[in-house]
Amino acid sequence: MKKRLLVTAIAAATISCSALSNESETTGPYVNLGLNYFDFSSDRQLKNESDFYFGVGYQTSENWGVEFEYTDLDTTTNAGTSFPLDLWSVNGIYRPNPRGTNSVFWKMGLGRYGSDNNDKTVGRFGIGYDFATYDNLSWIIGADTTLNSDGDADLIGYAGISYFFGKASSKPTPKAPPVPKTPVPVDSDGDGVFDSADQCSGTPANTAVDANGCELDSDNDGVVDSIDKCPTTPAGAKVDESGCRIILTEDVSIQLNVQFANNSNVVTDTYRQEIEKVAKFMQQYPDTSVVIEGHTDDRGAASYNQQLSQKRATAVMQYLVDNFGVASDRVSAVGKGESNPIADNNTAEGRSTNRRVQAEIKTSVSKPQ
Repeated sequence: MKKRLLVTAIAAATISCSALSNESETTGPYVNLGLNYFDFSSDRQLKNESDFYFGVGYQTSENWGVEFEYTDLDTTTNAGTSFPLDLWSVNGIYRPNPRGTNSVFWKMGLGRYGSDNNDKTVGRFGIGYDFATYDNLSWIIGADTTLNSDGDADLIGYAGISYFFGKASSKPTPKAPPVPKTPVPVDSDGDGVFDSADQCSGTPANTAVDANGCELDSDNDGVVDSIDKCPTTPAGAKVDESGCRIILTEDVSIQLNVQFANNSNVVTDTYRQEIEKVAKFMQQYPDTSVVIEGHTDDRGAASYNQQLSQKRATAVMQYLVDNFGVASDRVSAVGKGESNPIADNNTAEGRSTNRRVQAEIKTSVSKPQ
């Protein structure tokens, strides 16, 4: 009779749970079915036995649920007398992980042991593990202890299946890191160069610019094309605010600290920076020419000193042409011999000073076209 009642209860619970299966998230009804093994307290004088159990429950939140569990057991006393026994309990269930994922769970509840001649209230405590095989179906194993009002403690091991009618959680997967938003490039002044690379952010509209977003300066004179009135200025030439060459209006003399050994006309690289001063000046003023003057002290014959000073001036002139690219038609050399001393030839220091070279820069008074 009890077996029929159990089958009827299972069918009714399954129908009821199916009707409630439209629950959302991880809440909803479930049913359990499995096999219990009872290890009775020795004081009860009952043989250990196994039988099927049935449970129906409701998952009230992701972690908490409540269930009713029933077992109808036929066992015998140690003396061999048949002893039918049933156990039902209402249990609270806690699981750290939602339905549809593997999780340990803990059980605690109250129930009744029922027999033909005696019913006893029991407390039920246990632990188990839920192996999620599908989203809604899982295997469960566990062990419970019952403690009745007489102080008898029985151990119940069990294994079974559980079917969840609600919406089970999928197995946890690591959350993908948020995809960083790619900033939209901005070109505030509309010159075709994005602000992140634009070094001249206020370029006027429709102005040709270089890769840095700066207005073009075709002749590299420091004046942009839009206001450059002389767009073909030679490289390095000194210009005014309109981009036109500044004209040198007076001759300039540049004293070069280029000295020579006695009776020598060899220019060493020691004096490169000195001679470069002349080259840079001539680059800034492309319309000038230069006369390199060579001078000697008064030791030796005047004719010899004249020749030596010419050789020294020519050596410096050639150094300008060969090392700094000054056009040869802009450079000339002249030897002055001992005729223009600037120090006393009666002292060694004075004579050394007189062995010199100087550059005389000649101007052009006509404005370049």
